[in-house]
Amino acid sequence: MLNLWLCIGLCVIIWIFNGIYIIQAIREKISSELFMHTGLSIFFCVLVLELTVGSDGAWKRFDISWLEIIGWVLYLPSAFLVIGSMLALKHRGKSKGSDFTETTTFIDKGIYGYIRQPMTLGLAIWSVGLLLVFQSVTAIVLCIISLFCFWMAARKESEYNISKFGDDYKTYMGKVPMWNLFRKP
Repeated sequence: MLNLWLCIGLCVIIWIFNGIYIIQAIREKISSELFMHTGLSIFFCVLVLELTVGSDGAWKRFDISWLEIIGWVLYLPSAFLVIGSMLALKHRGKSKGSDFTETTTFIDKGIYGYIRQPMTLGLAIWSVGLLLVFQSVTAIVLCIISLFCFWMAARKESEYNISKFGDDYKTYMGKVPMWNLFRKP
């Protein structure tokens, strides 16, 4: 019973925290942020649900060990993409305030020289990793929804960046793929 209340409390905190950003995104009409924070809310709630009530046996897990291993392995590239993009934005982006994602400088070097949306790709891969690690119907459904949210955030971010950086970003889009690391532009 304690895990259930812990789960509910943590999920409420997650949605309140991200809800602030979701409301701000709606007010400022930045749909990429709306999708990003919705995806993050769902993603972190999957973690909370599975680590609390899911671990107590609230639902069945498929427990296919080789899929679980693949899921754990996927955490490495996802962490690299998320952390790498955060560092690039923080150090090269010249943000206006405390939000390092609000860059004033167009970045096309480092990790952004290989992939346009590394943060959302990393979060999408992490969602697939969670799905494979936990292997429950709850995780599958919620991770697919978060994966869709991260994909939409990446697409909408490209639109936002075109309006922010203009033709330079359009040229960049022709050279660097959104998510496909293996595609040559």
